[in-house]
Amino acid sequence: MAELRIQPKKSSPSPWLLVGLAVALLAAAAFFFLRPDPADEKPAARRPNAALDSLNAAPRPLPAPAAPAAADSVGASTTAAPATGTRAVLLTLGTDLTALTDRADLRDDTALREQRDNFTSATARLADGDPQASLRPGLVAAASMLLAVQQHGYPALATQAAELAREANALSGRDETPAEQTQNQLYLSHAQALLTALSQPAPSTI
Repeated sequence: MAELRIQPKKSSPSPWLLVGLAVALLAAAAFFFLRPDPADEKPAARRPNAALDSLNAAPRPLPAPAAPAAADSVGASTTAAPATGTRAVLLTLGTDLTALTDRADLRDDTALREQRDNFTSATARLADGDPQASLRPGLVAAASMLLAVQQHGYPALATQAAELAREANALSGRDETPAEQTQNQLYLSHAQALLTALSQPAPSTI
């Protein structure tokens, strides 16, 4: 009788091992296929630049108001202080002369009105602030105007008015050197003194 050789039966793999492998394969596939694409990621928030930082910063206190300019203080003091300088004093003298010629006893004097018009024309450029305007026409016209008032009824002031006219004609019309400034100021002081005397009522001829 032939001998039968019996081989041991090979064991089949455990079904749990197959399940574990399947789960691992699915997890790996999910990781590779479902992970986010780096290109699709949103860029990281950038830090605001310095300008935005300054805008978002707390507001700074406003600086204290600056002190008024020197020119403003000079202009304010000029309004209250008497006029200085030959040009300014001459224009102020012209204002006083115009007021004098408006006096009732002088208002209708034809010669005096003519001298007043001459003075206005002679000082027009000075009044407009023209730095190139000569002072001489205005200085001479002021003396002529005072002379016309003196001749209206102040015989006692004839010598003083005539001397002022000669003094005006000797002026150069410039006000640059100390000598010129001194000469101009001396003339203006004489003119102001004569104007003060002529501002008194004319003496009676009776």
